[in-house]
Amino acid sequence: MATVTIGGRKYEVEVRDDKVLVDGHEYPVKVREETGYAAVNAGGVAYRVQLPRAAERQSGMTVEVDHRPFTFDYEGRLGGGPAPRETRSSAAAGGGAPRAAVKGAVTAQIAGRVLSIKVSAGQSVARGDVLLLLEAMKMENEIKAPADGVVKEIAVAEGTRVAEGETLVIIE
Repeated sequence: MATVTIGGRKYEVEVRDDKVLVDGHEYPVKVREETGYAAVNAGGVAYRVQLPRAAERQSGMTVEVDHRPFTFDYEGRLGGGPAPRETRSSAAAGGGAPRAAVKGAVTAQIAGRVLSIKVSAGQSVARGDVLLLLEAMKMENEIKAPADGVVKEIAVAEGTRVAEGETLVIIE
């Protein structure tokens, strides 16, 4: 659960797969990626949403909804997946590198939803082994190990939506 502030108003928000819980009310959400923006249908209402690039997304970012800019502040986690190890703002303040810069990180090459995880922490993998299945644009994509190693951490959960560049698995 996260506290989100948009236009000076605070909301309690949690993202659950294809639903969003806002102040205790659940809304169905559908997202279709377009060139340069996302077409979002939330609770039967269509929106054109433009976000910053994945590496620039953080609390305090500007989000355009139907060509109107909004400052998007949040505290906590929006999704139901594992908690991030550090926020982008702490990395920018000298608190370390963003998650995608972690050595051995296997990142999402496209935004999508994790369908299934094929490995577990501590498991040995060989280059080319399937780590997980990622659904993007109605296609299943096999995310494969780029090198031999041992799975140190699985940074996502099944059903989690991930952004392009987000860390999925760490192999050492």
